[in-house]
Amino acid sequence: MENIDRVRTVPVITSEILPDKGILICTCNVRGMDGQEFKDAFQEIGQMVREHGIKKLIFDKRSLRVFHRDSMEWYHVHWKREMAKYGLRVYRKLLPDDDIFRMSVDIGKRKILVRHPSFKFADYDIRYCNSIEEAVDT
Repeated sequence: MENIDRVRTVPVITSEILPDKGILICTCNVRGMDGQEFKDAFQEIGQMVREHGIKKLIFDKRSLRVFHRDSMEWYHVHWKREMAKYGLRVYRKLLPDDDIFRMSVDIGKRKILVRHPSFKFADYDIRYCNSIEEAVDT
């Protein structure tokens, strides 16, 4: 990929900015993280979104084996809404090849819809991809 700015946010996530495309690629470096680690990482990522005019976030979670469900709720309901104010509405995600992890994500999404009926996943362009290249191109 051309013109990459590499930025290390926190120990759990490495970030790369493709400034010419307005893309931020975040790669998880751990098998799991607690809620505070997740929030700290995404506070830093949010700062990059604001500073660099990011329009697409690619989140590579393939290293994860578990996730903190309350953090997932915070990410969708609060963080995404805040980032939408800065123009970030396109999300590409790479999930682990783990059926239980994927099922947990689906359960978490359903719980968000029940607990936060005003939140609409359809307000965002969210797609699941199999590679970074696919995520950049879609």
